[in-house]
Amino acid sequence: MKNLAPFVLLILLLPACNKKTRDVAWERTYGAGEANYVKVTSDSGLIACGMSAGKPYLIRLDRNKKTKIDLSPELSGRFTSSFYDTSGYIVAGSSGGKMLLMRYSITGKKLWEKTLNPGFTIDRTQLIQIGSNNYLAVGSADPDTIYSGQTGIAFISVDSTGQVLKEQNYLNGFFLTANEASVDNSGNIYLALTRREAGAEPRASVARFNNSFQKIWETELANNPAFGAAALAVIDEGGGNLFIGGRTELPQDGGGTINNSFVASVSVSGALNWKKYPEIANSAAALLITSAGELTVLNSNCYFLNKLDNASGSDGGRTRMFDECDPKTTDAFAFDFDEDINGDLVVAGSLNGSFYLAVKSL
Repeated sequence: MKNLAPFVLLILLLPACNKKTRDVAWERTYGAGEANYVKVTSDSGLIACGMSAGKPYLIRLDRNKKTKIDLSPELSGRFTSSFYDTSGYIVAGSSGGKMLLMRYSITGKKLWEKTLNPGFTIDRTQLIQIGSNNYLAVGSADPDTIYSGQTGIAFISVDSTGQVLKEQNYLNGFFLTANEASVDNSGNIYLALTRREAGAEPRASVARFNNSFQKIWETELANNPAFGAAALAVIDEGGGNLFIGGRTELPQDGGGTINNSFVASVSVSGALNWKKYPEIANSAAALLITSAGELTVLNSNCYFLNKLDNASGSDGGRTRMFDECDPKTTDAFAFDFDEDINGDLVVAGSLNGSFYLAVKSL
């Protein structure tokens, strides 16, 4: 009877294992946590970061998905953005409500660490390269978190040695966050913003700042006073338009509201071109223009992928990563993605509460 125990256990586990079959070319988890950022590297590997076991976590894989290096400092918090080149790694995130910036050598030796306090809570920081050895760090609170104190956006530029070149805070309104930032070839900075005034629902917008961190314009994308919204992603198409993704509440049959992902196209002068709602009970977590020039949307819940026409926003089809997945009850949450040299998508997020990376072929 003892020899039957493993067999019985396997039979009991099979329904759970088959419940959510993943249609992916490769996948792996790296401890309890979540992957917030992923980027395909110049050597056809990938670099990803987020949180694992309650600490900031960075991992680089080679083109065969073998671990080249993984780093996790003895701090609470998370990494939310990173850069890698032949000289090493620069990573950004948050720890204890402050902006965290760190630099590692190519072998993983810590070269410097900075924790910066702008006077308000920082939950996430995005790095933008603004020169061969200079970086802009844009930090703010998370749009899903409610704070009683002041919130705002911290712009801090540093060089590769960790020297702070310029810093400026942008404070405007009761609650303000920038979940993602993008920059164009002229140095203009575009932010996916979420605003909330006291006693009101949050609103989604996109704003353009110049390279001196001065706001040029801001366009509201979802501002119905009865329904909340958040802007989560922004990319520059490179042809005179931006794409912004996020979520907004919409009324549902029988009363109440439900979150829906939205994607909008806005000109670089701030004019709204179109806005679409590709997925019910979801959020547009990340956007990508593929090598084929197609606008692709990664939805957070269940990792649903949508293609939208760049000019009109019309539906170009949906791809699933899971055979069975209900976005209303899922434990599969996506945060970022990129395209590899084969035209496949590398996705990052969490699955069953674990730091999760996968490759999905379209």
